[in-house]
Amino acid sequence: MNLLNLFRHPNQLIDLTPQEVQNKSVHGASYIIDVRSKGEYQSGHIDGAQHYPLGQEHEILNHFSKEDHIILICKTGHRSQAAANELFKLGFIHVSHLKGGMDKWKREEKPVRKE
Repeated sequence: MNLLNLFRHPNQLIDLTPQEVQNKSVHGASYIIDVRSKGEYQSGHIDGAQHYPLGQEHEILNHFSKEDHIILICKTGHRSQAAANELFKLGFIHVSHLKGGMDKWKREEKPVRKE
């Protein structure tokens, strides 16, 4: 597998700002999936985010419809792009990610939940 292809930004992936992610989570129109490690997730995540670490995209397939709107979250936005590539290969059609990841979320002082 070519790492450059794994982490490239898919053409169909929609970049979202922290405010857009927050709006979509409040309205319940999307599922937020955090693809960071367990430790990263537990140290602080977006309220309502479900944890599926990078590499577990087949688990997402088992729990969500390919028509659901999935918003992917990671630390900087790179792992979420890799996860998006895999979800598109699995047939998902509505995939977005938080551009800039949790780093951007925290810089904009959005709420973080800790486990």
